[in-house]
Amino acid sequence: KNKKDAENPATAGQGQTTTPGADDANKTGKTETQTATGEMRDLLLALKRVHFGFDSSILDEKSKAYLDDAADKLRKMTDVALYVDGHTDERGTTEYNMSLGERRASTVVEYLKNSGVDATRLNIVSFGEEKPMAQGSGDREYAENRRVEYRLMRGNVQFVLEDSELIGDDGKPIAE
Repeated sequence: KNKKDAENPATAGQGQTTTPGADDANKTGKTETQTATGEMRDLLLALKRVHFGFDSSILDEKSKAYLDDAADKLRKMTDVALYVDGHTDERGTTEYNMSLGERRASTVVEYLKNSGVDATRLNIVSFGEEKPMAQGSGDREYAENRRVEYRLMRGNVQFVLEDSELIGDDGKPIAE
């Protein structure tokens, strides 16, 4: 657990940094479920969770391919804006994990921005270790929690995402 001090990553020009629960619908705690059809469905299917290696905010080649597909669809659907949520596993201090979650979300936003998506439509949020996807302290659970996922900026609308490849502490893919 001895990690270096958390960096304060620069987010200028990479979208806005937002604290969890910043929109009005999130404050109500209610989640609305909507069925996506047509182009919106295609976009949402392209938005796969991006997973990261231990203590890393570097995108692997498969994640870049997923993001390329998502960027193609986002460029066509200019009315869609997203929260880009960064998450970590439970290891490390709360402050470090918040910073690491932000770096992960910033990496994804920067990649999408460089792929032609307007950065004003992408808002960075870091949850650090606060919203784990998997419970437990095994390599697989840690890998599932080291991720970036997306939320539509339309109230508190939830949608299901597919996962990219899980990456273990050793930086190698975890076998299914």
